[in-house]
Amino acid sequence: MEIYTYPDVNLKDTAVTIGKFDGVHHGHRYLIDILKEKAAEKKLKTVVFVVDMEDDTSGRLDIEVLKKSMKKASLLTTWDEKVKKLEQMGVDVVVRCPFTRKISMLRPMMFAKDVLAKKLGCKLMVCGDDFHYGRLASGDIAKLETYGERYGYETYTVERLKEGGEVVSSTRIRDLIENGKTDEAKKLMS
Repeated sequence: MEIYTYPDVNLKDTAVTIGKFDGVHHGHRYLIDILKEKAAEKKLKTVVFVVDMEDDTSGRLDIEVLKKSMKKASLLTTWDEKVKKLEQMGVDVVVRCPFTRKISMLRPMMFAKDVLAKKLGCKLMVCGDDFHYGRLASGDIAKLETYGERYGYETYTVERLKEGGEVVSSTRIRDLIENGKTDEAKKLMS
């Protein structure tokens, strides 16, 4: 598996998914399995673009303010744990993207053009049905599809995985842990 740090990456002919992938839980694995399946159909490399909220870099936003605004608890997995899990899943490329002021300010069109099309060589973008991106999370799936037509990639949307009648998410897992239901949380991450 290849590992890069954004912006030091220049790829071609890829299928990409984007997220924090905290916990690399069942929902993430479901999304990545579909990414791998769709990439194989089109003979593309799989790329998991990880927005890294823990990496301290220059030009950093005030992460404490950001964490509070996102009601963010502690991380479920470290960077090294994520990489290990993604490698075990057979991902071709992982790109680590520190969440800097510069990346947070990219408008959706510029993200699609400069990150997806130019840097990642995206031909297929696979995302969850709640995916948002770009400045103030103002980019949605409709914009992603529109920009895909312009910049040469397709968009494939995946319905979020539900287990026990609820969406599997990092937030759900954190809530389970906070409420002492660690066995149930472990099952969603195993």
